Order: sequence, then C-alpha cells, then structure tokens
Amino acid sequence: MSAHHDKAARNWAAVLSQSLVLAGCLCAGSAWAAGVEYPDNGTVAIGRGGAWAANPSDGLAFQYNPAGLAQQHGLNLTLDGRAAQQHLAFTSTSIPGSAKVENSAPPFFGPSACLSYGFGAVGPLSELTLALGATGPSSIGKLELPAQGAQRYAIQSTDYFIAYYSAAVAVGWSDWLRLGLTFQLAHGNATFTQAVYSGTAPGTDPKNDTTATFAGSNGIKPAFVLGATVLPTKTLAIGLSWRPRLDFAADGTLKTVGPDWAKTSSWQVGDTAQLQLKFADMVRLGAQWRPRPDWEVEVDAVYEAWSALKEVRIKTSNINVKTSFDTSKPVPDIVFPHVFQDTISLRLGGEHELLAGRLRLRAGYMYETSAVPTKYVSVDFPNWARHVASVGASLHVYDAWIDLAYAHHFVATQTVTDSVIEQKETPAVLPGMDAPKAAVVGNGTYEAGMDIVSLALRVPFGAKASAKP
Repeated sequence: MSAHHDKAARNWAAVLSQSLVLAGCLCAGSAWAAGVEYPDNGTVAIGRGGAWAANPSDGLAFQYNPAGLAQQHGLNLTLDGRAAQQHLAFTSTSIPGSAKVENSAPPFFGPSACLSYGFGAVGPLSELTLALGATGPSSIGKLELPAQGAQRYAIQSTDYFIAYYSAAVAVGWSDWLRLGLTFQLAHGNATFTQAVYSGTAPGTDPKNDTTATFAGSNGIKPAFVLGATVLPTKTLAIGLSWRPRLDFAADGTLKTVGPDWAKTSSWQVGDTAQLQLKFADMVRLGAQWRPRPDWEVEVDAVYEAWSALKEVRIKTSNINVKTSFDTSKPVPDIVFPHVFQDTISLRLGGEHELLAGRLRLRAGYMYETSAVPTKYVSVDFPNWARHVASVGASLHVYDAWIDLAYAHHFVATQTVTDSVIEQKETPAVLPGMDAPKAAVVGNGTYEAGMDIVSLALRVPFGAKASAKP
C-alpha cells in the first residue's frame, strides 16, 4: 500500500473510531447517571446513616417512603442541599511510566425541596397529606481528570445533572397504617469526554488519541415510589418502599477532535445517537424503635437489583464516515455488555433529643456492597464497597428547624490485576488492514473516598403545623 493510501486509510479509520467512541463516553457517564450512587439525599437522612425508611417525618419522605408524609399536619416547607467532594486517584500498571491521576473537580451541589400540606382526618381517613417536591442526583455529577492521564480511555471529564420532579399523596388508616405514593418525572442533562486510540499499531501514545464529547438529555420519563408504614405499637414502626425498574433513554450529539495527522481526507456526517439502559429496582425495609420519647433508633436494609443492567446500547441514527475517496460507511448500533451485580446496604441510625423542643443530635453507620466486579473496576464508577459514618443535628430557631449533617465515605481501595477494561481503538475498515490489538488499560490501584456536608431548613406554617422535629 502506498504512503498516500496508508495515510488515507489511517484517517478513515480514525474518523470511524471518533464515532465509535460515543459508546465509551456514554458508558462511562451512564453508569453514574443510572443510579449506582452513594446513598440518597436529605440532611436528616444523611445524619442517620441513610436509615430513614421506616417512618420518615421530613419533606423528603416522598423519596424514601412516601407513607411518612401522612404524619405531617398543616403547611410544611423543606429546603435541602448538600455538597459532596469526590476523592479519586488512579495509579496505572497497564501504561508503563504513567503518573498517578486525581480528580480535580470542585464539590458537587445537589438541591432538594418539598412543599406539603396535611389535612388531618378526612372522611374515613385518619390522615391525608399532599406534597410537591424535587430532588437532584444522589451522586457526583462532575469529574475532572487529566486529558492525557492514564485514565483517559475510560473518562476525561463528566458534567451532568438529573432532577426528579415529584408529586405525592399519603394517607393514614386508624392509628396503625400509613400508605403513600410518589409520582416522579425524571429529566437530566449530561456531557462526557473520553479518548479513543486511533493509531494503526498497538500502543497508548497520546498523539494517536481522538477526543470525543457527547452532550445530551433524556426526555421526561415517568417513575414512582410506593410506600407503607405499619405501627404495631406506639414505640415501633416498620416501613417498606419500592421504586420499580426504569428503562432510560437519552438523546444526544457527538463532537470529535482527531489527532493532528487525521484531520484531512476523512470526516464524520451526522452526529445523532441515543443511550439506552436500565435503572435498578430499589426496595427499602426499615424498623424504627422509640425506647423513650427522647430516643429513636432505626435499622434499614436497602436492596438494589443492578443485575438488570446487562448492557449499555448506543443506538446510532444516520451517523456515517465519508472520505476523500467519495466512499461512505454507516456506524451501526454499539452494544457494551455489563455484568453489574445486585447490591445491598445495611444502615443503623438514631437520634436523641438533647434539649426538649430545641436540639436533636443524630449519628449513623452504613455498609454498602459494590455493584461492579473487580475486573470491571474503572475510574468512571468509583462507588465501590464502602463504610459510611455520619453525624447530624437539628436546631429549633424562630419556629423553624435548621438541620446539619456530615458524612464520610470510606471506600475500599481496589487493586486490579485482571482488568477487562480496554481502550477504544480504530477498527479495520479497508481490505488488508488489520485493527490494532486494543490495550488493557484498567489494571492498577484505585483509591476513593467522599465527604458530604448537608444543610436544610424546615418550616412548619400555621397553628396546625406538626410539632414533631
């Protein structure tokens, strides 16, 4: 093959790989957006180690167990926000001589809010409450890693935000049963950047990298949370809630920048694609015990069926590669198999009313298993098995409650020696031209942790406002 034709072939292959890297970008970010997250939003819940499913009494009950909203009386407003700092470092053993890379993104802010009104007894119902609310993602929406770092074939940066807009209804029957239902609309925006190897021989030289950025959003997707609380005695509450599996699709566009040597002779036509994946079923079960009026203890178990996520599919729509030879080739759907596994978290939390009607203190602990087998570990998903310790407090000021919480996530360090994570690489597109063997890029040591600070304001309005903090 002549030098001219060899260069043209490399250019053609590079542009095709720019299109294919869309899958890598989406795969990296979608695992995060899919909900394999650190546990939950809400200052009160965070202060209790996430143990808040049995009989939640604040506005964010619509997320944990909407049956808890029934105990609210009168008009109640909850404004909540938390900042989470993701600590993440990767030392590669796959790419010789590469330096340790670390996340440099600032803390990620996630807001939540709820406005509810409890009517008290209505007809045969002992309690009736209606609520409107919204939550941000209970995960990290931003990562910044070196553009030429050893992790670049998994991810360079992410920037996304997913909101869940909610309307809830909760009812009570006699003094022993509460039921609740939350209708939700999920909507989000996402941007991901990743590198793909575009050389004609095996390697990891950054000079042969193509950079691709996917930006898109999903349409409004309906969901719901169903909850129930049973109160067999005045001191015991048992709660159960379920969020069913959600099939998710996000429409977006692809923008690529190839290596300097591949910027002539070939180009991409069309940039439309759709990400398709599945969210897990989530089941929460909790038991809350009040041994004394000023003490409360809760134990929860949360099950997430992430084994439903078998693949991430990128459905392409009229994306083609054209060359100066007046040839064209369509880019087919791209399927990435996943072997996510179901997870469970065990949570223990409680609180003590130190000053009657004025000050409550909280603490909690949680252990959560990982959804990702070790050989699939990568920087795009640092939410592996973890221990979480948290503290919190509520202070009554001017007829309102101010909530504070802090949690630290001790995430298990991962040492990977059998990684199956490979770089995206240029496929063979011309007769006689073989695709280079993709390099394994996932071996190494992964270190992670997280710090969360959360603040909330809860305001009960009117004479019928609930006195419970």
